[in-house]
Amino acid sequence: MTHPPTTQTIVILAAGDGTRMRSQTPKVLHELAGRPMLRRILDVTDELSVHQVCIVVAPHTHAQIAATCGDTYTYVDQHERRGTGHAVMQSLSAMHAVDGDVIVLFGDTPLIQATTIQSVIADKHGHQALVGVLSFDVPAPHNYGRIVRDDDGHVLAIVEAKNCTPAQQMIRESNSGIMVISMAWLRQALPRVTPNALTNEYYLTDLVALAVADAGIGAVRAVVAADASDAYGVNDRIQLAEAERLLQARTNQRLMAQGVTIVQPHSVLIAPEVVIGQDCTIWPGSVITGSTTIGAQSVIGPHTVIEHSVIGIQCNLPHCVVKHSTIQDMHTLAPFTVVMNRDSLPTDKEEARSHGIG
Repeated sequence: MTHPPTTQTIVILAAGDGTRMRSQTPKVLHELAGRPMLRRILDVTDELSVHQVCIVVAPHTHAQIAATCGDTYTYVDQHERRGTGHAVMQSLSAMHAVDGDVIVLFGDTPLIQATTIQSVIADKHGHQALVGVLSFDVPAPHNYGRIVRDDDGHVLAIVEAKNCTPAQQMIRESNSGIMVISMAWLRQALPRVTPNALTNEYYLTDLVALAVADAGIGAVRAVVAADASDAYGVNDRIQLAEAERLLQARTNQRLMAQGVTIVQPHSVLIAPEVVIGQDCTIWPGSVITGSTTIGAQSVIGPHTVIEHSVIGIQCNLPHCVVKHSTIQDMHTLAPFTVVMNRDSLPTDKEEARSHGIG
């Protein structure tokens, strides 16, 4: 198998107006399990070996997004929002690399996983293709672009929903928008994309047909996501709530598989970055976020809130609030105890009782 090149450049499209959020906050900065959606995507890029991350933003959101995400990344202003192809075109001059891949992600598709991106990269390079696409299965008809294949299963094109024929409307395999594209080919192919006749926008998906025309059948590969939620996009607060539900289900299932008991998982919110030891029990109504670590055999809840804290082994925290603090091993807090901004709990028994610690 051909190994992926060492140079990987990521472009995150985050310039959408997000009018359906009905908010003064840019859509990509709305929080998902305690972190901005865009920050969750950047957490994924941090897991990948990449040379550069470019974030395409609207000029009026540039300062706010940069202040939230930091100066590690390259910000590109898209003054006119004329489609996905136009957005990537704006970022070409900001990209340092001249070879390797460009990985295109979306600021409002926050459930993508690093392993999924890696599978697209591996498949693309294993078949020496120019373009790799992440697809997913959706009952037809729907509003996503369709993956059009020939009778042998080779990808021929991606057709936007509004341009589909009646037959194409019944295709279930759909385009997530997430793509892996050979950098050298992208630089000479993207200027050849023309505006769509219906919308006057430049579609990145037009590169699929161009790649097939340039290099023949097999130039484009599509990998179906094992977890369809990887492709879930957020356009309004209803979809944001659904993304939260999907992320929470994924997180809870992983923790339970690792040996954590979660009673009534649908009523518990645990951020993906939280680390919980084996044989812990999490009772309903608990919210655990931030860079929190909980030691083995601890009992949390019901209705306990923990944020950016370290909880020792065999601790019991019923109906408590613990923020930015450390609870040492084998401590039990009295119900309704609030512990905030403490490096550690007191060990003197009298002082401990004054803080509701058994």
